[in-house]
Amino acid sequence: MVTGPRGLSIGQLAAATKVNLETVRYYERIGLMPSPARTGGGHRAYDPTHVQRLAFIRHARALGFGIEDIRALLTLAAPGHRSCAEVRDIASAHLSEVRIKLAHLT
Repeated sequence: MVTGPRGLSIGQLAAATKVNLETVRYYERIGLMPSPARTGGGHRAYDPTHVQRLAFIRHARALGFGIEDIRALLTLAAPGHRSCAEVRDIASAHLSEVRIKLAHLT
């Protein structure tokens, strides 16, 4: 994926991360994705950090993490906010929930 001087369009971002266009817009609306720069024509112009963040969100959702847990993980990943203990706590709580669901299924 090569970004031009204007960045990626929303369609290119969606295709690169295998996420629906409306999902990208939704994540922006709820503040999970930062708003991108805009071109002179008002189109969204995404950069590689948007691709990385959206890919992380998609993978976390695929693993069953909820929006608020993902928001917390993203906050903890921000510079100056890293806390392995807090990340471990969130992941451990999620794992416990998965184990409970598995027990109910068996």
